[in-house]
Amino acid sequence: MKKRLFVCLVFAVAALVLISGVYAGGGKEAAGLEARLASREPALKGEPLTPTDFPTSLLPGISKPGAIPDKKYFIVYSNGDMNDLWRLNHVKDMEAWGNAYNDRFGVKFMWANAGNNSAKQVSDIESLLALKPDLLVVSANEAEPLSVIYDNVQELQVPLITVDRGIARPLAWEKDDDFYILHISMDFMYQGVVQGQMIVEYLNDKYGKPIGNVVELAGLAGSEPAIHRSIGLNLVLDQYPDIRIIASRPTAFDRKKAYEIMRDWLTTYPAGTIDAVAGSFDEGNLGALQAAKEAGRTELVGKAQFGIDGVGEFLDDIVKGETNLTTETPPYFGMLAFEYGIRWLNGERQLPQRVMLPMRTYTSDKMDLLKKHLQLMVDNKKDFPLVEWGGQAELYVPVDKYYPKSWTDDESLLNKPYYVTDPPIKTK
Repeated sequence: MKKRLFVCLVFAVAALVLISGVYAGGGKEAAGLEARLASREPALKGEPLTPTDFPTSLLPGISKPGAIPDKKYFIVYSNGDMNDLWRLNHVKDMEAWGNAYNDRFGVKFMWANAGNNSAKQVSDIESLLALKPDLLVVSANEAEPLSVIYDNVQELQVPLITVDRGIARPLAWEKDDDFYILHISMDFMYQGVVQGQMIVEYLNDKYGKPIGNVVELAGLAGSEPAIHRSIGLNLVLDQYPDIRIIASRPTAFDRKKAYEIMRDWLTTYPAGTIDAVAGSFDEGNLGALQAAKEAGRTELVGKAQFGIDGVGEFLDDIVKGETNLTTETPPYFGMLAFEYGIRWLNGERQLPQRVMLPMRTYTSDKMDLLKKHLQLMVDNKKDFPLVEWGGQAELYVPVDKYYPKSWTDDESLLNKPYYVTDPPIKTK
């Protein structure tokens, strides 16, 4: 009988499997991957779960989306933490896709959450690997402590996919027998470049030329998303000497702190001296928006607000005309993790080893699609738009002028400046 497999069963089932060798095909030793796959029953018949009309340009290495498993594979997932709304949505999505593949095709799925404890996550993964799965998916709590699992997957021949957060071991680009097969992440630098590019367009429209003052509400100091977004913003604005970032401060991704920082800036910089607010996260912009409203600074309500994340409240405010645009940071990795994982298990071994989750940029210029996704969020009780709802092609912002190569192809970009504060432009 089909039912969800809860985390509390992991250790009990692991013990049973170690004794009986159920998933090892009867042997006491860990069977090799090909032997395990050969022992699996044929999958149930069913239609693809990945939308077959999803743009292939956003799925590198895939000519037509919609993988259907050949066998009743056994897939396990280990999550590092789920302490905030984004992480909670991430885990729920992975579980939903795992359960969907179980319901439709008979693919076995099991997951565990480590509760922000890296040592526990290593232990969880060891227990999951003892079940002799066909695929391990991991979102690491921390990269360095989780690097020890690399040797485990090599020894047991269990292919590994990391999502969002990887481990401190490189993908083996030249080794055919390496089982760390794929990392799925996001290009945070792209988000900053989009933000910068759109700020330039806004200031051009406002003044007839690229000139103006920008304040940057950065994220958590030292975090990859905050640094990469700030680098992307600066990559663009550095090309326009009359556009200055007159203030930049990290906010720890905290809405209240962003509100307090913006309140200080509104005191320091009088009306007419701030043209745009570049937020490293939508919640920061929402805090800044509150501060601007309370101070009567209506020039900073609406087109001046540029966010990143795609949270529902910010998207709602675009419709209301109180914010300008946001490039999403979707927590939903399930569709791609299973699409690529199933293909690899089916025998497609020439897939890319790094895939970036496609991102949509929501603006008032694409109001019909924005309203459609907002309604779907309400109907499905979602905090962020799901990847499978589509619109990536329509809501994609090309940035080749400023960002012809991503940082994964040009690592020198990682040495570019961020959190920059320039001297303010003198106003009359």
